[in-house]
Amino acid sequence: MDENNNQNQLNESESNPVELDENISLGDAMAGVFSEPGVTFESVKISKKKNYWLIPLLILLVISVISSILVTRDEELSSEIKSQQIEAMRKRFDDAVKEGKMTREQADEQLDKSEKMFGGNTFVIFGVLGSFFGILIIFFLKALIYWGGLKIFKGTAGYIDIMNVLGLAALITAIQMIVDTVLAIFMGKLMINIGPVLLVSKESLGKDLYSFIASFDLINIWYLIVIGIGIAKVSKLKYSVAMPFVFALWIIWVILTSFGPLGMFVGR
Repeated sequence: MDENNNQNQLNESESNPVELDENISLGDAMAGVFSEPGVTFESVKISKKKNYWLIPLLILLVISVISSILVTRDEELSSEIKSQQIEAMRKRFDDAVKEGKMTREQADEQLDKSEKMFGGNTFVIFGVLGSFFGILIIFFLKALIYWGGLKIFKGTAGYIDIMNVLGLAALITAIQMIVDTVLAIFMGKLMINIGPVLLVSKESLGKDLYSFIASFDLINIWYLIVIGIGIAKVSKLKYSVAMPFVFALWIIWVILTSFGPLGMFVGR
């Protein structure tokens, strides 16, 4: 009799598998990104809530503001930022003079005005605003690119699903930003992180190659893996499809920002 009951219970458990939480809380989702990203994103996919991305993104924005203030207030780091930006502007003005778009006097006048803008609180404000709006623009643009690209592989994820994946994974980016800011202040140089860039210098490699190497932040690799897991779960794709897709887009971005014209828009 007992054996029959046990067998019936076993059959019922097999025919009725344990369902995922249909309404996972925000706190559990945020914690699950670190502990069980696969299960977490499956639960987020079927949840009735659709705004898991908002609070993590706000956390990242707050940390980015604090980071920008600390960096722009640091004399050594702010001096490096100003030098890079002035050099970039000087190059653009020189090109404009060569192309006949402005005279040398006009170029020197514009450069002088630009240098004065980097003084005092103006520099801090521009740094904070640039970081804040840069994160927002990249977040929504990245979600759009992922959403559109996944259509090629017949992924089932909606735009909000992708935003939830990117938003929750932004908590990892927040950790990365904290670590990188501490390292930058401690070591007195920009574009420093937990990665191979610790073993090289910009002088030995040149600006472009150094920027390329600096992109291989180990925390960022962790972030990309979690994104790949999330994309696979919310799109119902295999990891063998989602992971190469995520890393291929990232490599394209790294190349464009390190060696291409996009570098000037991301501070490289």
